[in-house]
Amino acid sequence: MSIEQSITRSPILEGLSALNRWRQDLVSGLHEMAALTADLGLLPSGTMLQLETLAYDTEQDSLRIAFVGEFSRGKTELINALFFSDMGQRLLPSSSGQTTMCPVEIRGAPQGRPGLQLLPIASRSLDVSIEKLKKAGSAWRKFPLSLADKKERSESLAHLTETVCMAVEDARRIGLCPPLNRTPKNRERTVCPSCGLGKVLIPRWRHAILYLAHPVLDAGLTVLDTPGLNAIGAEPELTFSMLADAEAIVFLLGADTGVTQSDLMIWDQYLMRNAHQKQIVLLNKIDTLWDELREEDDIQQEITQQVANTATRLRISPDQVIPVSGQKGLVARIRQDAELLERSGLAALERSIAEVLLPARHETIKEKCRARIERAVLDQKNILQDQRHRLLEQMDSVQSLKERTAEKIPKLVEQHQILLKNFEKDRQAFEEKKAQFRQAVEELLLIPLAPSTFDLVISNAKAEMLSAWTTAGIVERFRQFFGEAIAHFDRALEGAQQVSAMVAEEYQALQKRYRLPPLRAVPYAMMPRRAELMDMSESYERFGMMLEIAVNTQSSVVRKAFLTVAGRTRDFVVETRREAENWVDEIMAVMNQQLQLFHQNAEEELNALQSIATTMGNIDTRVQQLEQSLAEIQEQSDRLDRQSAPLLSLLREPFRPVR
Repeated sequence: MSIEQSITRSPILEGLSALNRWRQDLVSGLHEMAALTADLGLLPSGTMLQLETLAYDTEQDSLRIAFVGEFSRGKTELINALFFSDMGQRLLPSSSGQTTMCPVEIRGAPQGRPGLQLLPIASRSLDVSIEKLKKAGSAWRKFPLSLADKKERSESLAHLTETVCMAVEDARRIGLCPPLNRTPKNRERTVCPSCGLGKVLIPRWRHAILYLAHPVLDAGLTVLDTPGLNAIGAEPELTFSMLADAEAIVFLLGADTGVTQSDLMIWDQYLMRNAHQKQIVLLNKIDTLWDELREEDDIQQEITQQVANTATRLRISPDQVIPVSGQKGLVARIRQDAELLERSGLAALERSIAEVLLPARHETIKEKCRARIERAVLDQKNILQDQRHRLLEQMDSVQSLKERTAEKIPKLVEQHQILLKNFEKDRQAFEEKKAQFRQAVEELLLIPLAPSTFDLVISNAKAEMLSAWTTAGIVERFRQFFGEAIAHFDRALEGAQQVSAMVAEEYQALQKRYRLPPLRAVPYAMMPRRAELMDMSESYERFGMMLEIAVNTQSSVVRKAFLTVAGRTRDFVVETRREAENWVDEIMAVMNQQLQLFHQNAEEELNALQSIATTMGNIDTRVQQLEQSLAEIQEQSDRLDRQSAPLLSLLREPFRPVR
């Protein structure tokens, strides 16, 4: 690759493009597998719908990277350098005095139309999450965005830096000022230089969504630019939802400031303990250490020492700290200065993101899809194998008939008629048992996970949460809340096991009596869902120190923090309950299918025997029919192998940034 190519080609864009191509191939394979599953008709229709849903979720998947750090650490400038330097200038406002005042979510533009949506700060008074407000278009202010016109673009994006004067009492009501009983005596009557006595300067907007038509965003990247510590502490949803859901966190420190106490607070409370995320620590603004009067080796030695000190303060390896100058990296990209690009550390950061984050996302998508796809393929192969085995048995039986005397045929017909009659009686009894199964499912599995039950738990916990005014008390109430949620899960888990035992016992009796195939539907795995809830509980407990900030500011923040956590937990429970219902429907459908298949095959064999009783010459015709059925099953098996092989291969291949 030439120097010019290395300057203009971003490894992040190349990696994202490769990931996007692989994901699209996977989505196409899922659609084809869903269509084949529907065409073969071997599995319940719910399996096809699950594959289609998986295809949709995979297609909508994006890599979310959040940039976190105190004010003036250069987050916005670094985002400009990493992703938007191809525009030849700054995209997001990051000059002196142009600090981003609210979280900014940068996404690909729907239908390629850029735009800016801003959520007014007054929405903090609503007990509604930002995620839900995203679906309420009227709650947002919308601004057009012209990327071609620099002046118009700058005017639109300048909204991100806007502030507004507000009376202290009003600010307290939305959780942006400490309550009077926690305000220092000398600051009870706040004086803002810009607003005057009794007023404070606050952000005009609570949240921003910036839609851009850009290759790196179209390839599946979502970027979250966050304000400093105050915004993180005052907006629980930013901590409990947006940062927690990001696949990667880029934590910025300043080479000119080192690791400050507020930097350390952000790291300890919000970032370092999330095992599901990748964290990249940046020592930004290393250009402040460049000095033309000093030797380059001395400068590099000082940067190395800063990296070591940073790693020591954060209790991580020095290899995890990347020194960088976002501002100089942006200049290097725009001017196509290879030497400055390498010295700025931006090239090393781009390589780190491409080599660490993208393969991890690739693996996450694979793990999400693998079990569902492999199960669908294996279930269909097993059913085809069972059908093939049954046809071969019938062929052996028919061939043996050819060697028997005609006197034995009526006796075989009578035996098959008795078999069908007994099967119908047993099948009818089994159908009557289903009502008991459904009642057991409702009482043992679904009621413990009922949304109304959790609404009551949330309501009680919310009331007790507001009466707790110490960090220990609030953390303990969080722990009690999750304890109650886990207790409901344990009841549902025990219920799932009882229901599985009931269903298996009834089906196994029929299976043994009529040599039915084993029930291959895997019992619903409540235990992994319980483990996931435990992970959620532990994850939220890690934010306990943040609640100390909330207690010292305003009870509304505590309420919003709990409602955010409770809402996500309730959604998790509703999803678990829906999956449990799907499992029950699926296992019932599979059993019905096996019973119907046995009945169909038994009737076919009876009809064949009756035809044989009429004329022994029909034996050869029956053999031809069985051979034709075997050929059709083989053709179906071959189709399944042909279409599943590329899809399963996609799930085995490693991540390749360049195709």
